[in-house]
Amino acid sequence: MSEALWRSSSVVLVAHGSRDPRSPATVRAIAEAAGARVGFLEFNEPDPVDVLCDLADEGCERAVALPLLLTDAYHARTDLPEIAARAAAARPGLTVDVARPVGDESLAAALVRGVPGDVDGLVVLAAGTSVDEGRAHVAAVAAAAGRRLGVPARAAFASGPGPRGAEAVAALRAAGSGRVAAVCYFIAPGVLCDRAVDSARSVGITHVGEPLGVAPELLASIALRAAEARPVSPVRRGP
Repeated sequence: MSEALWRSSSVVLVAHGSRDPRSPATVRAIAEAAGARVGFLEFNEPDPVDVLCDLADEGCERAVALPLLLTDAYHARTDLPEIAARAAAARPGLTVDVARPVGDESLAAALVRGVPGDVDGLVVLAAGTSVDEGRAHVAAVAAAAGRRLGVPARAAFASGPGPRGAEAVAALRAAGSGRVAAVCYFIAPGVLCDRAVDSARSVGITHVGEPLGVAPELLASIALRAAEARPVSPVRRGP
């Protein structure tokens, strides 16, 4: 799908959803800024399949389901193809292309915006995933953020395998960093973001950055992913 075509197509951002009202509010603000619609996998309404069906009922023949997720983990690999297949089955005249998650090393620029110039270490906090490639992606973003600041950087996770925020801060200090900042590689505030920040704060840090929200780099990534979207086959569960 070309850059010009995606702008005339109907894009549905598919977010995880949260019981924390700050999260869906931020996601809806991102969707508005991106000129897209939004659906949630759980906790919040509307359901992304319903949003895609509504688009078809309005005359849309081609739509994009775009995961508002940072890593290529379970939701992006399994849920998105199934959402596309369910919507296409419910509305046979609708073609649903599926985009890749929005995470990208270019988002490092948004992460380090506002970080004080005198820090000498950086921790990039993320939600966490059991998928090795997802954790490697966060580590690459952390390295990119560290290069922008000219300081050593480490990734830390709120859940799953990998170090917690306090452990990453301690490792940087053991290597010689004194003024360590933490930044939030999260789309929006929420329970996991708070957990990651609390862990880093428990050992003392100089600065805490906000989640990405409507950062221009995130909006640019959404546009790029929508332009690259393509049809995929649904992932089968079980035998």
